[in-house]
Amino acid sequence: MSFGGGYQGGRARMATKVTLNIYDLSPANDMLYPIGFGLHHSGVEILGVEYSFASGGGIFESSPKVAPGALFRESIELGAFDGGQQELQRALADLREDFGPDRYNLIRKNCNHFANALVWNLLGRQIPPHVNRLADVGVCCSCFLPKKLIDHAPVGDPTDTSGGGSSSSGFSRSGGPPSSSSSSQVKTFVGAGNKLGSNDSSSSSRWRGSGQSQRQDDLTDRREKARAAALARMEASKREQQSDGSDKSH
Repeated sequence: MSFGGGYQGGRARMATKVTLNIYDLSPANDMLYPIGFGLHHSGVEILGVEYSFASGGGIFESSPKVAPGALFRESIELGAFDGGQQELQRALADLREDFGPDRYNLIRKNCNHFANALVWNLLGRQIPPHVNRLADVGVCCSCFLPKKLIDHAPVGDPTDTSGGGSSSSGFSRSGGPPSSSSSSQVKTFVGAGNKLGSNDSSSSSRWRGSGQSQRQDDLTDRREKARAAALARMEASKREQQSDGSDKSH
């Protein structure tokens, strides 16, 4: 589409839309998002392709709104730049060295930092601050975090061979063929918990059973203590009455 860029050698300049796709990396985001915080992954969607950044793979491409290990939250249209694929590849080339495969850092250089750099390169503006606010705050306490955690991306890490990913994820390195190990992704949501509203009550019933048993024991213990206290009061009252009667008889 053209926004009327004017006559330029018989060829109209085209405006290409830039969209920021934001994902949740933790269920806690449901509580954090309303106050402007959250653990997010993001990618920049341009011309039907989403661009992001991860450890091991550097800048990579994926299908829009699909990120293994993350839950898509929303898309934000940030604007449009003059040009198309040629201008986009030039912007990516400018960032490729700074966002190389070994440059990832969860706090100081993550996927959101890359998204912000690419958007700034193309549009001259920044992404919404809440997307990476948690990392900005985390800079203050990064020395307490394990290096392995800081240097590995939760989404799109082509070097992770621990398994758990799917070859159908669509991740591939930008400007090159898909990596043979790109199917291995870090699973952010792990464990054997149940989904809300699920019919599988095996684990929850164990917790309920344990809790009910504990409450029953506590109730029995309280009753025994109350009964003992009542008997003690009755004995004391009886002794007091006997003592008063003895005093009167004298």
